[in-house]
Amino acid sequence: MFLYNITMNFQNTSITLKLSAISFIINTVCIIKEAIPMSLFLKDEAYEQLVQMIDDGKFEYDKKYSLNQIAIELNMSKTPVRDAIQKLADEKRIDILPSRGIQLHMPTADEVKQHYHFSNAIEGYCVAELAKAYAKNPKNIYVRRLKYIMQDMKAYLDEQTDFGEYFALDRQFHIELIDSLQDPYFSSLKSSGMGFLNHPELQLNEKVPRQDVYACHEKILDAICKGNHSAAFDAMMEHAQLMTNQL
Repeated sequence: MFLYNITMNFQNTSITLKLSAISFIINTVCIIKEAIPMSLFLKDEAYEQLVQMIDDGKFEYDKKYSLNQIAIELNMSKTPVRDAIQKLADEKRIDILPSRGIQLHMPTADEVKQHYHFSNAIEGYCVAELAKAYAKNPKNIYVRRLKYIMQDMKAYLDEQTDFGEYFALDRQFHIELIDSLQDPYFSSLKSSGMGFLNHPELQLNEKVPRQDVYACHEKILDAICKGNHSAAFDAMMEHAQLMTNQL
């Protein structure tokens, strides 16, 4: 009985210590959350909303927008919106015009060249490898997804249809190409800001017809499905060249 009591006391003490530790962790997390300014969370929210607005074609090229105007649109105070705008400016998605507001960033010749080289080097390699993989396994899941995306894109080739829906499919096509390599590092490059997949503003001036982009996708997918890796690479280069020529 004596040993039993000792054991029970030890177990109770252990449980008490565990509960105390859990309580300490919960309280610490709550304190940390309270210590983080709400503006940081709002900045992230403002950033995501602004990116979505760019992706949906809500911003027009050569049109200026004021901080007050955007803050009202997002139903937020100016501080988090200003921080989000600065982040987008650092990413070269928008330009800040002192005392005049902001506007979509017009890529320089050097920036376009960098996007072009990135697309050829990264996506070109991915499509070539995917063509080889498909030749070995015609049931490749990434090729199947690409086919579905192409089917869905047909509904948005008319320039009058929703740009956001069209661009989401356009970008997903390129995401599948990069992910098909199944390399975490390559997949992480999707958010690097390089290449054309994260820059809808490059198409917003309507100098890059959707039909032409779709035709490039068809050529890439056709080469992949034929297992022709060199033709797939060349088709990706043509696609990148199309984006470059129109700017």
